[in-house]
Amino acid sequence: MSSRTLAVLTLALTFLNPVRGLSSWYTPPGGPPTGSTAGDKVRGVNLGGWFILENWMMPSFFEVSPLDQYNVPDEWTYCQILGKETCLERLQEHWDTYITEDDFKLMANYSMNTVRIPMGYWAWVDPEWYEPYVQGQLPYLERALNWSSWYGLDVMMDLHGLPGGQNGQDNQGLKGPIEFQNNATNQDRAMTALKNMTEFVTDAKWGGVVKAIELTNEPYITEYNPSGMDFYTLADFYVKGYEVVRASETILDGNNEVMVVIHDAFQPVLNWQYFFSTDTLGLNWTNYAVDTHIYDAFGDSSSKTNQEHLDTICALAANIAEAQTYYPVIVGEFSLGTQTYCVDYQSCWGLTLADVIANLTTYDASLFLRQFWEVQSDVYELGAGWIFWSIKHELAGPWSWSQSAAQNWIPEDPTEKIYPYNSSASSYCLETWAPLDGDQNMPSFPSSVNNVSSINLDYVVVKKNSTLMAANATISSSASAGSSQAASGSASGSATATISGSGSAASASTSQKSGAGRMGASMALVLGVAIVDGLMGL
Repeated sequence: MSSRTLAVLTLALTFLNPVRGLSSWYTPPGGPPTGSTAGDKVRGVNLGGWFILENWMMPSFFEVSPLDQYNVPDEWTYCQILGKETCLERLQEHWDTYITEDDFKLMANYSMNTVRIPMGYWAWVDPEWYEPYVQGQLPYLERALNWSSWYGLDVMMDLHGLPGGQNGQDNQGLKGPIEFQNNATNQDRAMTALKNMTEFVTDAKWGGVVKAIELTNEPYITEYNPSGMDFYTLADFYVKGYEVVRASETILDGNNEVMVVIHDAFQPVLNWQYFFSTDTLGLNWTNYAVDTHIYDAFGDSSSKTNQEHLDTICALAANIAEAQTYYPVIVGEFSLGTQTYCVDYQSCWGLTLADVIANLTTYDASLFLRQFWEVQSDVYELGAGWIFWSIKHELAGPWSWSQSAAQNWIPEDPTEKIYPYNSSASSYCLETWAPLDGDQNMPSFPSSVNNVSSINLDYVVVKKNSTLMAANATISSSASAGSSQAASGSASGSATATISGSGSAASASTSQKSGAGRMGASMALVLGVAIVDGLMGL
């Protein structure tokens, strides 16, 4: 291969990977914690609302007969009202259409490197006779793991809901009491769910695309909520869950063990030093991280000024940075929302996206949301990185990563910044009065709702990887076989057809902004793909 050809190939690969993924999800004994190097960060999106329904995110999904005659707070009630057969039919349609290959193209186009996939325990253990949940999720998960591989996204699997419930919210599947701690059967079923999930997602056919497993989402302990479990009940679950993951995972040759992630239970992230320095708890763990969720949308947030919202995030910087010196700190959920939307989901029936975000499409409102994005990404990258909640929201643009991208509140390149950032300032850490390159660097924003489908995905390129392509060759038979949990042949067959079709189309995409610079990058990308393809046989 000539030096000229190598130089052109290097240039092409630069365009193929404008923002690289986390170099390693493994913290070697003694550290430093993974994600501690500037620029080497988790940058991702949650697939919320897909495998666990949340009515505030998709009001129209519940605005149909006979659900419109009831208050439907959660997936449990959704299936209870419909009955299992009808519930399965509707959820199969939802699983098949809510998250598609274009979502993965969009994430790749915006240089995301991680996707977090929340799932309930009922996808991994058979529901009891009294539980109205249905199964059949796994063929659709298989499709997502395959797409993650193709588009260069690492996966964090998240056991979002535990038997009996760990936080009493709809995101655990059943809104109501926190009863996980009330009997040993709940913990036994949770361990079985973790075992089955770990075995499934670390199977060699996925090529190691799953890099992290989160033991559960947002558990409430009594220090945060008097109805929660005590700390040692949660700690015992974490210890046993860690042991189950380690005993159940498949580690491919050349790979490291999967990262085990625990949620901070809404305690200060530095408090977890105790857990990881105690012999009976996490002292002897290897390759772990702490997940913290940060939303400035509750409590008194509605009365804050824009600057006060920015200052609230600035004030978190020192603790995140210090905790990152002990263990990786991942902000596993955050948004651009500064207020809640559709929490009474029926109040949003009949509204359009334009109705809900009309007051956010002025230049000043959009510019603040861009500033709010910048300060959060800056502060959270003092830790190991961040994962946005969620990939979409039917009506609330600031809670939808896709819509925030379409409105240009989030830049196509997550390293693109408008304002200087001062990590040592607890207030005004984002210098909004001093744009980095003057006024010519200020972004433009759509003056109305911009349809996500308008983003050009014609140039996003499927990742070339022989291991993944070999896995791809077996995915159809895996999907058609499904799992013992698929409740009907039609679900598995539908997933197989879709997987096979998308697999044969190694279509390429990366969205285009107006301007010669972006078009030039896109053309270079196409050139790069042609060069890479041509050189495969050299």
